[in-house]
Amino acid sequence: MSNENLKYYGLLIIASFTWGASWVAAKILVDIAPPLTIGFFRFLISSILFVSLIVLTGNSLRKIFTRSKIKWLVLLGFTGIFGYGVLFLVGMRFTTAAQGSIIAGFNPVTISIFALLLHRERLERRWMYSGFAISFVGVLFVVGIQALIDFQPEHLLGNIIILGAMCIWGLYSSIAKQSMKTMTPLEANTGAAIVGLFLFGIGSLFERSWTLTIYTNIDFWWNVFFLGAFTTVIGFLFFFIGIEKLGASKTGGFINFVPVFGTTLSFLILAETIYWTFMLGLILVIIGVLIINYPIKKDDDDEQIALKELHA
Repeated sequence: MSNENLKYYGLLIIASFTWGASWVAAKILVDIAPPLTIGFFRFLISSILFVSLIVLTGNSLRKIFTRSKIKWLVLLGFTGIFGYGVLFLVGMRFTTAAQGSIIAGFNPVTISIFALLLHRERLERRWMYSGFAISFVGVLFVVGIQALIDFQPEHLLGNIIILGAMCIWGLYSSIAKQSMKTMTPLEANTGAAIVGLFLFGIGSLFERSWTLTIYTNIDFWWNVFFLGAFTTVIGFLFFFIGIEKLGASKTGGFINFVPVFGTTLSFLILAETIYWTFMLGLILVIIGVLIINYPIKKDDDDEQIALKELHA
């Protein structure tokens, strides 16, 4: 495993942590504000920060919104920003932060499916796909036996909605991979955030956001700032860099850490119940990620084996 890859793995761990924490922040927010208004302020903050980064790095917004790039930015903004964001926030109104973050562990599966369908992107060895199965089993253990026994209909509804969000994220990841043939991760995130801001802004009008009384609530501003600055700017940017350098399938494997961080933080901050199966699930998730990212020596023999597996 090269030092260069270790650097990207570290960025993806940070991204996974911010996304794990986002489930806690979102749960706090949906209890005090409507979802489209939350999304508007989240991406208002992230758009300001992304544009600032564009200026500081000597780039130009005019170069981002060109005719060749605009279609990708609209697709990214509509899927990964608006589509995913709406389902994410609406789902969190019905379920818990722990369960929502656990379902995020299904993301590598949807990412891998779309990467295969749209890009024919495969892992180096067929056996490496077992990492997805092992990680997913780990996610099931994180749910806990008692959580399954304590069935609540509203949780089921919320979980189904969030599962839909995970499918949209899988599509979004493949679109991101394709878009970065013509733009950098910073350009893609900046443009997509601005498109998402526009869509959420229109949606928030239907919630009569100007009549809300949340704007004096410090919990609202702290948590929406976390979603905008950390989850979106840091998390999305690091994730895009991972896709660019490692590929969508390997990058997606790190999303298995999201339920680990999300469940831990939901216990520490929201005092949600964590069951004994959490530690076993944690071990399985880590094993799965390690299998997916197992270093393969790139020599002639390995390339021949890979070709045989590809055409088997």
